[in-house]
Amino acid sequence: MRAPSKYLAASLAAIAFGVSGCGSGDDAAVAATPAPVDTAVLDFGNYVTVPRTIGKPNFDRARLSEGQRLGNYLPTAFEVDNRFKYQSGIEDIAVFGFIERLYTIGDSEKFKEDTPGFIGGFYSYGQTHSYIGISEVLSNAAMVFDSESSATAAAAALARRQSEDKDARVMVPLPDFPEGHAFWNPAQQELFTVNAHKNIVVFSNIKDYAKIELELTDLNALTAVATKNWAAIKPQVEGFEPTPPDKLTDIEMDRDKLLGHSLMRQGEESQKNPPGIYDRHGALHFSEKPDRDEPLFEEAGLEWFGVNATELYQVKDSKGAELISRAHSALNKSLRSAESPKGMPSAKCVELKVKDSFSARFHCTLAFGRYVIEARSNQLVDVHQRVSAQYALLAAMAK
Repeated sequence: MRAPSKYLAASLAAIAFGVSGCGSGDDAAVAATPAPVDTAVLDFGNYVTVPRTIGKPNFDRARLSEGQRLGNYLPTAFEVDNRFKYQSGIEDIAVFGFIERLYTIGDSEKFKEDTPGFIGGFYSYGQTHSYIGISEVLSNAAMVFDSESSATAAAAALARRQSEDKDARVMVPLPDFPEGHAFWNPAQQELFTVNAHKNIVVFSNIKDYAKIELELTDLNALTAVATKNWAAIKPQVEGFEPTPPDKLTDIEMDRDKLLGHSLMRQGEESQKNPPGIYDRHGALHFSEKPDRDEPLFEEAGLEWFGVNATELYQVKDSKGAELISRAHSALNKSLRSAESPKGMPSAKCVELKVKDSFSARFHCTLAFGRYVIEARSNQLVDVHQRVSAQYALLAAMAK
């Protein structure tokens, strides 16, 4: 996937894991038989292999977790329209949960001014082709507010800000959703929409790069996508129950101790999207191939998906783990086999044949009981250390 520009959410590094509590050795048992790996011969590098107990979050981390939880309800672009089958996956520039404004919405100070009561949000993106220059793109920034009145006011304020933009944007109607706001930039074949529903506001952007190149304008086509988008979003976010603001720091940060047994990031990597845990549907936002993974996750019985220095999949059984591991390590014209980590021959590693500044060069997967480990890095030794250290953390659950 090629996003049109980088969209890093500011200040996330400071709250990346703002939780209380630490420790080692949970007494829970993994519902799996450990793989025959001798951890004594594994190379962990500087990665910490001591499990953590995830305690109560601080307020900002709790806000972020609320935004991440919203991702479990927000449709992917692929669900809206299966033409949008290219997503950001786990690319370095991808943003998912956020508590600051995104580049798609506008100036940071103006965003704060326009959105009192904003709790947290989730960003989703898809495009129609692997190359953005010929793609139509669809992005949704869904935001949770502390009340329905705050959400309604924020939607109106964000819409006013769009109408003031100097980029030749004109207000246009959305026939099926007259309560929404839509702004068209014909020079860029781009449509912005703002819709509110209960405590949720969704700021959407639809853009057609192919028509820009051809110097064509087609408002009807953009409006059709916008209408389809909100028709898909509204019923799904209906099921989201916002956490009362005074209860945010009591929300559950972990599930089945998966996040506490995830591999912690190091150094500058901690400035990426903070760790999080998602259900089967939420995991699809992180998929590079949602058309493959939607049925795959269903068949495998995916229960929870964790994101940290590696990605972790918890599924119903070892058979399901093998299904995901095999699918996610399959070779294609862009990939070739790479060496497995020392002492871990069952790990499947691949290397990108062509340098790609958006994607890690090396990628390894390992099925372990009812878990799947996925690790990525531009250095082979590092991706090996990540898989090895993550294995050790999961193995600790079985003791």
